[in-house]
Amino acid sequence: MITVFAGRPDDSTTEIVAEAFRRSVTRGLVTVASDDPVPTIGDGNVYVFISPRVDQAPLVDAASRSNAKVLLFGHLPDKVASLAGLAAPGPLASGWADAAACPPTPIYTTTRSSAEVSWNKHPLANASPFSSRPFLRFDYADEWNNLGYGRITADGGSWSIAMTIEALGATTLAVASAPNIAEVLPFVTLLENETASILWWNRPVGPVDSAEWAVIEAFLADWRHEDRPCIPVIGEIPHGYDAAVTMRLDCDEDIASARPLFELYRSRGLPFSVAIKTAQEDKDEHVALMKEVLDAGGAVLSHSVTHAPRWGGSGEACEIEARTSSDWLEQRLPGLTVRYAVSPFHQNPAYVPEALKRAGLQGFVGGIIANDPEMLMAKGGTIPGDGSGIVTHSQQCMLHGDCILREGDPLAINKQAFTVAVAAGNLFGYLDHPFSPRYDYGWGSEEHRLSRHREFIDHIELEMAGRPILWLNEEDTLDWIAAKMRLTMRETNNGFGLTEATAVGTPLGLAFSVRWRGATLALADFVDG
Repeated sequence: MITVFAGRPDDSTTEIVAEAFRRSVTRGLVTVASDDPVPTIGDGNVYVFISPRVDQAPLVDAASRSNAKVLLFGHLPDKVASLAGLAAPGPLASGWADAAACPPTPIYTTTRSSAEVSWNKHPLANASPFSSRPFLRFDYADEWNNLGYGRITADGGSWSIAMTIEALGATTLAVASAPNIAEVLPFVTLLENETASILWWNRPVGPVDSAEWAVIEAFLADWRHEDRPCIPVIGEIPHGYDAAVTMRLDCDEDIASARPLFELYRSRGLPFSVAIKTAQEDKDEHVALMKEVLDAGGAVLSHSVTHAPRWGGSGEACEIEARTSSDWLEQRLPGLTVRYAVSPFHQNPAYVPEALKRAGLQGFVGGIIANDPEMLMAKGGTIPGDGSGIVTHSQQCMLHGDCILREGDPLAINKQAFTVAVAAGNLFGYLDHPFSPRYDYGWGSEEHRLSRHREFIDHIELEMAGRPILWLNEEDTLDWIAAKMRLTMRETNNGFGLTEATAVGTPLGLAFSVRWRGATLALADFVDG
C-alpha cells in the first residue's frame, strides 16, 4: 500500500502526486493520509511525504525505521533532511529563476534553458530515459515541447526546484546545474539504511510530468525486490507489445486536404485519427474523407466548434462547444457516437472535465507545456482532484514542418521522443494538421510533408526491429486508458487481486501487463483471484 502524506493538506500538489501514483498502481493501492487520525506506520509499505512539515519528522523517522520504501518530494526541514542523508538545507540562489527560463523558439530549431538535470550512472537512475534534460525547452513558439515533459521552474511553487541542499550519506542520482551558477544541487538522491530505501526529489511534484516517472515506477516495482516491499505497476503498453503509437490530425481547417496523408497511412495499414473543428464550410468531400477514415479503422473526434481559447471561457461555453460539435459530426456520420475530444490549444481549465461530461464526452487529449501543468502527466488517466471520471492523456509531439530541424537530422527530436516513450513504457502519440489556403504549418508542400511522415513511420519500424508494436487510433487509445483506470488492485493474503474481476478485460481484447519484483506478467496471470 502507498500512503501519501501532505505537508499542506489544502495544497493541490498532494492530489496531483496521488493521481500520478494511481495511474501507475491503481487507486486501490493509494491512500491519502489525514492528520486526524494519523495513520500507523508499519512494515511492508510505501510512504510518500510531500514537502513534509517539521512536526511530520517523527512519521518520516518511523517509516525509515520500518521495512519500507520512503519517497520525499520537495522542501525538507532539517530534521527530515538528516533522515534522508542530506544536510544544510537553504533557499535557492537568485540566479536559478533566469537559468530555468528560455525564449520562444524560431521555426526549424529549438530553444532550451541553461539550467538542466543530469543523471548519474546508478542502477536505479538508469531507469530514466534521459541522461540529461533542460528545465525548459520549446520546439514551437512557447507552446510545444516535443519531448513531452513539463517545465521545472525556480519560483518556489509546486513545479519548482525546491531548495539548496548537500548530500552526505545519500547517493546522488541526478543533479541540477546551470553554467552561471556555482552550486551544483542534488536533484534526486537515494539513501539506504538497514530497513528502508529513501528516495528524495528536489521538487514538490517530483517527476509526475516527465518520462522520468519511470524511475518512480522502477523504485516501486523492482528496486531491491529481494528485501524491500514492492508495489505492482500496471503497464501503459498492452501485454505482449513493446510499444504503442497513436497518430492524429487536428483539423482546424480544410478537412479534405488531409486526404494525401490519410492515403499514406491507409497504404501502410495504420489507423488514422482526425479531430474536427466543425465550424467549417460544409463540403461533401470533408464528410467523404471522415467516412473513409472510420471505414479504415480510424477515429473521428471533436475539436470543438470554433476552436475557442479555454473552450470558450466557462463551463457553459465548453459544454455548448463540445455538444454542438458532436451533434454536427454524428448527423453527418451515421452510426458514429462521439465520445472523445482534442482540446483546442490543449487548454483545459478546471471547469472543462465536468462540462465535457455533461456534453456526453468521456475524455480528451490535452497536456502541453504552455498551460495547465496538471494535465501534462507521464501516464494517461483520470484527472487530479476531479470526480467526473473523464480520462485524458498528453500527446504533444508535433510532427509539423515548423518543427523540422534546419540543421542535422530534420526529425531528430521526433525520433528521440519515440525512443524515450519506449524506454519509459509510455504510450507515444504525435500529431499534425491538414493544410489550408491560409497556412501550411511550415511544410512548404504536400510532397515534403508526406516524405517526412513516411520517414518517421519507417524509423519507428526500424527502431523496433521486429519487436511487437501496436498502432492505435485515438479513440481506442483513450478507451484503453479508461479501462486501465477502472482497475482497482487490492492486497490479499496471497499477494494482490482485483476488486472488479471484469476489469481484467478491455474493449480492445488486449491484456494488461504488470511489473513486480523484476518480472513482467499478464495481469490475469498475476492477480490472486
